[in-house]
Amino acid sequence: MEQHICLDWQALVKEAIRRRKDQKLSQERLAILAGVSKPTLNSFEQGKTSITMESALKILTILGLTRNG
Repeated sequence: MEQHICLDWQALVKEAIRRRKDQKLSQERLAILAGVSKPTLNSFEQGKTSITMESALKILTILGLTRNG
């Protein structure tokens, strides 16, 4: 059966930015830790949905916003 998952993308991005700042991580450092490019991280933090799910999950995991993180 097909399932649809709805995410409040803007709220998720806002929380990710808050956590990055709380953890005193620069964008460059977070990009390195997540294994993504700095432009990809910038796109994520600007709320763009054109990045891959894999990249978004890497960022969210480092920030503790996934079950594995």
